[in-house]
Amino acid sequence: MHAAEVVRRRLQAQHLRGRRLEHPAEVVSALLAVQGQELPVARWSLGRRLADATDADVRRALDDGEVLRTHALRPTWHLLAREDLRWVLALTSPRVLRACAPAFRRTGLDDETLARTDVLVARVVERLSAKAHPTRTEVGAALAAEGFEAGPETVGFAMMHAELGGLVVSGRARGTLHTYAPADERAPAGLDLAGDEALVELVRRFLAGHGPAAVRDVAWWATLTLTQVRRALAALGDAVERVEVDGHELWWVPSDDELAAPSSDRPRVDVLQVYDEVFGSFPTTRSLADPAGLGAARPTDYASLHVVLVDEQLTAWWQRRVERGVVEARVHPLRALSSAERAAVLAEFEAYGRFADQEVAVTLP
Repeated sequence: MHAAEVVRRRLQAQHLRGRRLEHPAEVVSALLAVQGQELPVARWSLGRRLADATDADVRRALDDGEVLRTHALRPTWHLLAREDLRWVLALTSPRVLRACAPAFRRTGLDDETLARTDVLVARVVERLSAKAHPTRTEVGAALAAEGFEAGPETVGFAMMHAELGGLVVSGRARGTLHTYAPADERAPAGLDLAGDEALVELVRRFLAGHGPAAVRDVAWWATLTLTQVRRALAALGDAVERVEVDGHELWWVPSDDELAAPSSDRPRVDVLQVYDEVFGSFPTTRSLADPAGLGAARPTDYASLHVVLVDEQLTAWWQRRVERGVVEARVHPLRALSSAERAAVLAEFEAYGRFADQEVAVTLP
């Protein structure tokens, strides 16, 4: 196996090549989780893997609770299927919470205070949800009425702690506003996994839905120790295979699906968010998608930077801004693009516009 094949296998494992899926919940279940920090483009991450879907379809799955958005796996937002919420949190949250402890303390949230806010958050979210799932601002006001007055940052960290503890999770959106709901309401049951059984299942699902990947990639993605990942690989035995590519030891779950051949007649373009699982999940081996090191050249505004792959290789960054209902997409090529590549990039942005049901104005130097 060589680097280009590794990237193609990752794209196929993540349903960006080959078979597309039918429902947003199928996507997050197949990948186990999808990073959802920037929700509008995270919804595109799901849509990109679906056979025929619109942004409205993905929003509906989120509103109905078939896909949940919460802090999990790392100190950031992820999208998960409701049946995976509880066991994933139980397995990974203890280490995530330890990593977050300095930030909690900085905002005045010591262990005693967090124990109190967990109770308060669960209580006020349940009470307010009887009328409508509350926004963070509404939860903050209710907490103040209960005697816990704090600024937006502290309230945000208190909510994160309650999410990581499996007390609250995403509710039905109010326009563009995120809301919260009791986890017992949105995910009353799930897979019954714990301990090493859960650990092995997480590593297997990650490799099946992302691989090939390095041990450090898996550990970073789920805030696991290297020892935990290696123990899971040993338990998986013949269910996983090891390959070495460009000095990287990689593991994957072999698939019966035939690997899609690289395009020979026209460029294959993927317009993705920077946190898309096919690019953002591999801190150790991301260079396999950028063998020329083009990604070192980047605009200074990293917060709004996204990814364009051409024939499975990083070829451009793009930035997204919405002005008066129009998505402005500014593309920053990292090398000269052929006329066929430019046309393919523009066609992919047209597909994004159809998905989002928005006009997309592309600037492509």
